[in-house]
Amino acid sequence: MLNFIKLNISSILVVLLFIVGLLFLYKRNKKDFVRQVVLSLVVQAEKALGSGTGELKYAMVIEELYITLPTIVRLLITKKELDTLIENSVDYLKEYLNSGRDLLGYEDE
Repeated sequence: MLNFIKLNISSILVVLLFIVGLLFLYKRNKKDFVRQVVLSLVVQAEKALGSGTGELKYAMVIEELYITLPTIVRLLITKKELDTLIENSVDYLKEYLNSGRDLLGYEDE
């Protein structure tokens, strides 16, 4: 086995680089999908729990993310990236609500 590896090290490295490249591209293309899922879950948490429950909403969003996202995407996106996506979604939702709109999208309701 060791002899096989020594003889084919260049081919093995090329295959590993190819796999890493594919994983990188997959992760990059899935960020928009994850961003949309996170925003949707943040809105659901806000509707369900209301204001003043930040830690509960965060826990709800994280729990639902791990249920919703495919396993490969969960493995490729770090906790820090998820935290950043959640914070960005919360900021977007705050701006949206501060502009006089509600979560239903109707100003009179």
